[in-house]
Amino acid sequence: MSTILLQRINFKNLLMPFFCALFLAGCTTGGLFSFGSGLTDLLKNDAHASSDFYLGRVAQQQNPEDKITYQLLAARVLVTENKISQAEAVLAELGKVENKEQLLDKALIEADIAAVKRQNDKAESQLKAINLSQLSPSQTARYYQTEARIAENRYDVVGAVRARGKMDAVLTDTQKKQENNDRTWALLRHANKGIINNTDAQGDVTLAGWLALAKAYNDNVAQPARLNEALQNWRAAYPSHTAAYLFPTELQSIFNFQQTQLNQIGLLLPLSGNAQLIGNTIKSGFDDARGENAMPVQVFDTVATPVATIVEQAKQAGITALVGPLIKSNVDTMLSSDIQGLDILALNSTPNSRALTQVCYYGLSPEDEAESAANKMWNDGVREPLVIVPQSDLGQRTASAFNIRWQQLAATDANIRFYTNADDIVFALQENLNQNVQALYIVALSENLPSIKTAIDNSNRNLKLYASSRSNSSNNGPEYRLLMNGLQFSDIPFFKDTSSEQYKKVEALTNGDYSLMRLYAMGSDAWLLINQFNELRQVPGYSITGLTGTLSAGPNCNVERDMTWMQYENGEIKILN
Repeated sequence: MSTILLQRINFKNLLMPFFCALFLAGCTTGGLFSFGSGLTDLLKNDAHASSDFYLGRVAQQQNPEDKITYQLLAARVLVTENKISQAEAVLAELGKVENKEQLLDKALIEADIAAVKRQNDKAESQLKAINLSQLSPSQTARYYQTEARIAENRYDVVGAVRARGKMDAVLTDTQKKQENNDRTWALLRHANKGIINNTDAQGDVTLAGWLALAKAYNDNVAQPARLNEALQNWRAAYPSHTAAYLFPTELQSIFNFQQTQLNQIGLLLPLSGNAQLIGNTIKSGFDDARGENAMPVQVFDTVATPVATIVEQAKQAGITALVGPLIKSNVDTMLSSDIQGLDILALNSTPNSRALTQVCYYGLSPEDEAESAANKMWNDGVREPLVIVPQSDLGQRTASAFNIRWQQLAATDANIRFYTNADDIVFALQENLNQNVQALYIVALSENLPSIKTAIDNSNRNLKLYASSRSNSSNNGPEYRLLMNGLQFSDIPFFKDTSSEQYKKVEALTNGDYSLMRLYAMGSDAWLLINQFNELRQVPGYSITGLTGTLSAGPNCNVERDMTWMQYENGEIKILN
């Protein structure tokens, strides 16, 4: 080969990396040697960044097509961040979209938005217009996720599980598969048992496995010691199922379950000073529920002795389980003490309450009533509620809990108003009656409700009225009950049977003071909870039927209560559930 030819070949080899670099730069920046954008391929993959990141990239793009790609990515993530109106605004700014890949992804996002807004028919028709064969695995997963959301909106649990089964088949990321399994399990755990037991999987092996898992759980959840064995048997029967190797996170603690075994209990209550009546009432409920049980209980007065000292005294006495304290500041003190080796059922929670493996928090919290009210109103068909609460810690906690639950149900915020004085309530109500309000949830004392009820009756608006237990008082006589006709309110189930011997005993003990009767019921349930402490903490969905409600463990082992709903009807009180 000649020298000239060798030089030409070497010169060409030297230039190739240079041209490749220019070519690649052109592909990504729209500069010299650009043969069209390659960014549309990003739409075929998962979007891992935040909406702010993608919106920032939109502003940096010179190429109109690249700009649209980042707008679509931003809109997609905004939906996952539950910023629906912003996602719609981004889509509205797209202008004319001609790229097929972008049109396809836009259609997926629009279907998802429609599903989030519960526009189920629209979302379904938009999905049907999409050619599944043109979707990447990531896009296919999003397609089935929207399909699952539509089914959930229609309370079609089986349809949602089927869709999530198809979604699992195309997911490759382990974390996303685990999240999908966790969501699938959450649907099944809250599903009607009749649906679980009577659904024919029709050859769908994945669905059949999920239904069998749910049945194994439902049949054994009341006996946690047997539940472990049932789940192990399920695993052996379905070794190839997605949940066999990525078990629902919620169920994993069951494999380490140990039945509650107590040797002695420490009861921490304020038994002197200003809170003496409260502490003694809770202790009465605790003692009566304990009955003839021989379990040793050592009682500590948190007014007479600092909580940190009590904790040390309890440990030295060999006590392994504590019930209390009650006062919030004492709960904080306990959390900052050395509580290793102790199981603790705190009788209150504070802003400093946190997830600790050996601590649960139980009390008559306003959050339980607020969540129950949101659920009740939603199930009654209310879509435009007005919530009126006091400008206080109670009101703030009620409003926050109601709104969080309402966002989960309706994907929008609830209309909330605060009042400082009782006179402000009617004003706040009249100010909002002209709006599209369907129902009112009011947290107020019973003496404030007549003026509210009268204002509603005089407005000629067919508004449903809901109230918290704060308005349920022993002072509400026959005239009051007639005036409140139609009003629904929540309270503890202990008030359902006012003719029972237990009710009459507690009524006599507390002189019929409803506030004290609730505290007695709380003390009674505290005994039940501490004696089933491991079951409560380690077995998801495990529930205890008590005087203050059906009790189960929520996030951070905050004990949640299902409330009883009642209604004033022709001067009487009717039990609704």
